[in-house]
Amino acid sequence: MDEVTSVADIVFAFDPAIHRPIAVPTGAPALVADAIARAAARALHDAAAVAQRSRASALVVCGRLLDPSRSSPAQAADLRRVITDLASAECRTIVLADDPMACHDLVRMLGEPRGLAFVTPSAPLEIDVRGLRVELVSAHGPAGATVSRPDEDDEAPLLRRIVVGWDHSLWSPQEWLADEPYFGTVTRRLTPSASAFAATATASAAWSQPGTFWIWGSRQRQQLPPGVHFLPALQARGSHEASMGACCTLTLLDREAGDDDGLVSPHADWRASWREVPTHRVAWRTVTIESATGDDEELAAALWSAIQQLPRDASSPLELVRCSVACGTSVARRVRVGEIAAETLARLHSLEDATTARVWCHELTADPGESLAALGHDRSGGRPGSTTSFSSALADIVTMVEESQTLSAAEAREAGWLALELIESV
Repeated sequence: MDEVTSVADIVFAFDPAIHRPIAVPTGAPALVADAIARAAARALHDAAAVAQRSRASALVVCGRLLDPSRSSPAQAADLRRVITDLASAECRTIVLADDPMACHDLVRMLGEPRGLAFVTPSAPLEIDVRGLRVELVSAHGPAGATVSRPDEDDEAPLLRRIVVGWDHSLWSPQEWLADEPYFGTVTRRLTPSASAFAATATASAAWSQPGTFWIWGSRQRQQLPPGVHFLPALQARGSHEASMGACCTLTLLDREAGDDDGLVSPHADWRASWREVPTHRVAWRTVTIESATGDDEELAAALWSAIQQLPRDASSPLELVRCSVACGTSVARRVRVGEIAAETLARLHSLEDATTARVWCHELTADPGESLAALGHDRSGGRPGSTTSFSSALADIVTMVEESQTLSAAEAREAGWLALELIESV
């Protein structure tokens, strides 16, 4: 990870989910498997390192952190070390939780480490950042919630209010799988949305003040409303996420412009200081080649040549590579690619240097995203009563589904190709 040269006052980390490590591909060598299994925990360590190097006053964590019912004693001890090391550097760890009971469970598991504090929907928190008042508020609480200050008057010091919200998208690969009882149960309940958050914040007299900063954490690709700042997860769990993983920093004070008494001035352009710092240890990449006519040896050679051209260095994250073979409209070739996929991957793995743990090919498929439009009736000349006619009809259906946006283009095409491959292999 690149060194951080600038200062920051608060570092934000979304959804570490240490108890949910990335699934290790079958057959991965020990060094690769270890890098994958420890990626989530190491991403949190990297965020803490950013906080220490930038001399931040707080590391703010939202989303899932560590579920006591799923975690191991080693994971709890490691998290405690992160918190106490930050406290030694005069940096607090502040956890935003959906449920107050989650705070009690986490404290019991960690043994009340020094420097740990919480924000819940009903309990915002005020901290002091080198003389600047900063309120941390959960967007999942009452609209316009703030820290109560009955003695506040016109002489009160400058205030920054940071409202943090997040959704539960992509927290489970299938919506029928149960997830944690808190931090976002994956059931058919309504999930908070960025647009609803922005609408609520805009309508609130407290949350719409000039000193308020809005943050939204998510793993999903989306267009956020104006004024809402995107907070990605620390470590992605798949290639479909909005970011491979990063923490974000915010600079509220201009430390270089301090006076003779050591007091620092507010940062003139503090809203523009929002920065992403990569923390991911595992990344996903798709390598696509045109279909080779040979068997697994020729296909493996073509893929290896493409992989060797990928830009990377010794400090880059481990890349899990999906090998995609473009077969045009040849269904027979798609079926053949599926038949020799295991042998081709085995040849690729024999060429990879497992001791460097930089690249691991985990999947090989015929390109599921190729368009079926060329098989449609308007282009294929399909004849009634033939297999070609079935292919053309199916291609027309996929095209209509794409245009209607009932499913995404990727889902519609993958389903269409799977149907054609099934017919071809029977």
